[in-house]
Amino acid sequence: MRIVVTGMGVVSPIGTGIDQFWNAAIKGTSGINVIQCFDASGLRSRIAGQITGFDPATFLTAKQLEQTDRFTQLALCAADQALTDAGSLKHYEPRRLAVSLGSGMGGFSTFESSAARKFQNKSIPPFTVPRIMANSAAAWIATKHGFKGANLTCSTACSSGANAIGMGLDLLRTGKADVVVAGGTEACVLPLTIAGFEALHALSTGFNTDPAHASRPFAQRRDGFVIGEGAGILILEKEEQAQQRGAKIYAQIAGYGCACDAAHIVAPDISGQVAAMQTAIEDAGIAPDQIDYINAHATSTPLGDVIETKAIKQLFGLHAEEISISATKSMIGHTIGASAAIGSIATIMALHTSMIHPTINLDEADSECDLNYTPNHAVQRQVQAGMCNAFGFGGNNASIVFTTP
Repeated sequence: MRIVVTGMGVVSPIGTGIDQFWNAAIKGTSGINVIQCFDASGLRSRIAGQITGFDPATFLTAKQLEQTDRFTQLALCAADQALTDAGSLKHYEPRRLAVSLGSGMGGFSTFESSAARKFQNKSIPPFTVPRIMANSAAAWIATKHGFKGANLTCSTACSSGANAIGMGLDLLRTGKADVVVAGGTEACVLPLTIAGFEALHALSTGFNTDPAHASRPFAQRRDGFVIGEGAGILILEKEEQAQQRGAKIYAQIAGYGCACDAAHIVAPDISGQVAAMQTAIEDAGIAPDQIDYINAHATSTPLGDVIETKAIKQLFGLHAEEISISATKSMIGHTIGASAAIGSIATIMALHTSMIHPTINLDEADSECDLNYTPNHAVQRQVQAGMCNAFGFGGNNASIVFTTP
């Protein structure tokens, strides 16, 4: 059974909508800037990948706005785009329409603001809990569109979006759904979240006056990741049914692999990354040397980028040098639970357009990062099979393989 992608939607720091996002990505546009949504002067990391010009009031009622956190609003916007892109699903039974969404932090904006109000002995909004809960974004997508099938939420830190898409693939393969709205969403450009990552020494702090150059995967002077926000949604469907309704097909989602390091709660591990990539390739039924492109996890941390490079080299051997690799995070920062969903869209667009977006800010590569990371400029290349990697806290590793339809 072949499962295909028939619709996509994205809200990101470099653009809303597939065309705007992809045009900016190909140009190597940076979406990293000084934090504007709150006073970050007391933080050591004062930059982020923020979405500007986003107005949820254009597609939500006043009551819906009151009842939803920003991460849900981003997901609803991306889902609306993806469903419009996919075309009418009206001939499907509502109970055969499923949602599988990932989010690492859930409604953290509501959590932080409501906690602050409570500590100040102020009343908190009645919808505080429904706004915070991680499954609220998936639930709102289902409620807004009348999808009555499985409604799942995956929270596996930075691999949440990839695992949610993989769970959607499994739902379709096992016959538990005919269509799955799958992806990830995150909105945690917030004081507490940033302070928490600062305590782990995970964030970039050396580029506060030069934010556009702060996110620099594989580069010599990288000093940590830049927090970002966004949402990416894919419509997954069985190929035969998609063809019957005349849907356009972007790509086949051919393989999915996940593995736990079981080694350390925050430090990356080569064996788990290799296992996830190898399992995804085997699941796709292709050979490792058929992978043309990898959308790397590549957060711009000193250790993480080296470990991912070594994992790719260990799995692919000499073929690793032939693979085009790029890091979407160099432009949008690390969107945590949404990162692999947005990265999957970039991977699919590489297949769909025969263009690979660059890894920006890669002027001088780390000596231990010696593969082809598509530095600074997009390249034209026909891609038959692409992989998206997502490696997160908790030892969670996930990889997805997409192939041409």
